[in-house]
Amino acid sequence: MWQNRRTRQADWQQHPWPEQPNPAPQARKVLVIVDIEQVRPLMNKTHDDSMATTTCEVLPCLTRVEERALFTYNVLLNTHRLETFTVYNLLHCISQHIWYTWDRFLAPASMDIRWQDDTGDTFALCNEEYLVTYLNTYRPHWTEGQEHSEIFSQNIQYFTSHIQPYIMRVSCHEALPNRNMLP
Repeated sequence: MWQNRRTRQADWQQHPWPEQPNPAPQARKVLVIVDIEQVRPLMNKTHDDSMATTTCEVLPCLTRVEERALFTYNVLLNTHRLETFTVYNLLHCISQHIWYTWDRFLAPASMDIRWQDDTGDTFALCNEEYLVTYLNTYRPHWTEGQEHSEIFSQNIQYFTSHIQPYIMRVSCHEALPNRNMLP
C-alpha cells in the first residue's frame, strides 16, 4: 500500500504522464454575404419598387456605401449552426430582412441563391442542401484559406488565425422554374 518515495520519483522519470492529444480541429466559421440587388425585379412584380426608395437616386444624402449596405444581407454562422443550416434557412433570413427593411414580404420559395463554382460558372443552389455541403464540394480548402477572387479560386490566401471566418459570397435572385437553366 505505501511505497517508498524514491520509487515513485523514479517511476515518474521513467514513465511521465502521456502527452495530451491535440484538440480535434474545429470547422471554421463562415460569413455569408448575400447581394440582394437582383431581387428588385421580383419586388416590382409582387409589390412595387419599394427598394427604389432607398437608393441614391431618390435619397441624395445616401452614400453609395450605405446604399450597398441596404442591398446586402450577411450572417456569420458558427460551426455548430453551419452543420444544420440549409439554403432554405438562408432564404428565410433574407425574406425576413426584406420584410424588416422595406415592409414587403417575399416568400423564401420565390427566390434562389446563386454561387460560382471554382471555374467561374454560376449555378443555383438547391434549397434542401446544407451550405456546408456546397463548401466541401466546391471549396474544399474553405477551412484552410480564402481564395483571392471568385475567378481565380486556385490562388488561396491561408488563414493566419483560427478566428478568421471563411467568406462565402452569393447572390439572391428571383427563383427560376428550372434551376438548371440560368439566363
